[in-house]
Amino acid sequence: MTTNSVKNQEGKLAIELSPGAEDNAFATMLADLVRQNLESKPHKRKDFDALDGTVALIADDADVALTLEFRSGRPLRSGGRLILHDGIKGIPDVAVRGSADSIMAMSNVPLTRPFALPLPTDRSSLEVLREMVRASVSGELKIYGMFGNMRLLSRLTRVMSVNG
Repeated sequence: MTTNSVKNQEGKLAIELSPGAEDNAFATMLADLVRQNLESKPHKRKDFDALDGTVALIADDADVALTLEFRSGRPLRSGGRLILHDGIKGIPDVAVRGSADSIMAMSNVPLTRPFALPLPTDRSSLEVLREMVRASVSGELKIYGMFGNMRLLSRLTRVMSVNG
């Protein structure tokens, strides 16, 4: 388990790397991204605490996969928890498959207030969305399980995005 973790309301670790995941550079990078987002933007904590489900990320070009396992703090109101696993663990609720660049571009999705919708507000945010749509249409980025898990994906986008 990593010692550099965000603590939940009870002081327990909220972001952890499972044994073996510390050797997965993609997993450590995503753990750091979530950690930094929660520390720099405390309002994202509400979405983080409500996340409950698993998301697999598969970067084909880097030959790497990981699973984000979110456990909500409900009903105990103890705060959420994220465990990152090397490879695909179990049957994920959502799977995102594509190039490492396409997957990481998802963290640059522009979000508007107050609903954190992915709507472009300037030229650079429009380019990010265009690139995401292009990657989806070309098959470079595929999201499986999206329609049955829109709430999970919406919250995940808000937590992962460096914007908003």
